[in-house]
Amino acid sequence: MKKALVTGANGFIGSWLLKELSNKGVSVLAVVRNEKSDISSIQNLPNVQVVFSDMSEIKQITQQISDKDIDVFYHLAWAGSTGQDRSDYELQLLNAKYTLDAVNAAASLGCKRFVGAGTLAELDCYAYIMKEGSTPLPVSFYGSAKITSHFMSKAECNRLGIDHVWGYFSNTYGEGNRTQNFVNFASNLMLSGKRAAFTTGEQNYDFVHVSDNANALYLLGEKGKAFCSYYIGSTKPMELRNFIYKIRDAIDPSIPLYLGEISFHGINHAPTVFDCSQLVKDTGYQPQVNFEEGIKRTIAWLREERGKENDSEI
Repeated sequence: MKKALVTGANGFIGSWLLKELSNKGVSVLAVVRNEKSDISSIQNLPNVQVVFSDMSEIKQITQQISDKDIDVFYHLAWAGSTGQDRSDYELQLLNAKYTLDAVNAAASLGCKRFVGAGTLAELDCYAYIMKEGSTPLPVSFYGSAKITSHFMSKAECNRLGIDHVWGYFSNTYGEGNRTQNFVNFASNLMLSGKRAAFTTGEQNYDFVHVSDNANALYLLGEKGKAFCSYYIGSTKPMELRNFIYKIRDAIDPSIPLYLGEISFHGINHAPTVFDCSQLVKDTGYQPQVNFEEGIKRTIAWLREERGKENDSEI
């Protein structure tokens, strides 16, 4: 891979992917929403050129790019991937449409490969919504839209003669993540001194550091098999309570944990769901940051961010 384009390039995972591609000597066109977007994390990276385009205009991206010889198109842009916006069906349907627009933009740029960003929420939908009598919550619009984007982009890539590769993102954590994913939620709960109450934590879980996720995406662009999908994880899933203990111990081993105070109403996936063996076999992927090291880095970053917030309130 010599040249790549990345949508959502200034997002949490996107900015780490740009670092990975830049370090590998890949020339990157980094697509961000508009001139008001925060590009501080990517603007000084070597081999990276920032291009402004809202996803509603992504099909016209060729008007801004003269180079029509791009190897891989990474599509990470997605509005409403966290919080209440996951339940906004109009927004989620737009995301699906924009994914197909991105495929057509890739074709117009002469891209040979399209790499899309999937999610474990897709697998949640498969496991629950398809059951007779299931009563899915509105948050399922997010996972359903991802499934739609996955299947329709795969069909559109085939129609246009582009290789399609799909990566199922696990629970990605690390420095720079400003969402309230579980790692951030649990860490901030304990850092703030609030009661550390959780479910029993017996459900199977997996967390992957963002640097490993970025490396996996690079490898999917390079070596992933066409029209295949891959789960991107740590290769070491565990029961959630084991991760909770590790988060607590990295902050303060004396913090009491109250496991079981909160009821669990989600899906407990079988350990096989978190199997990375196909990704390892096809691409040579090997995670470099174990959870103990990753959580130390993440908590150090969270403490720094909390310090900035406290300073701004003075």
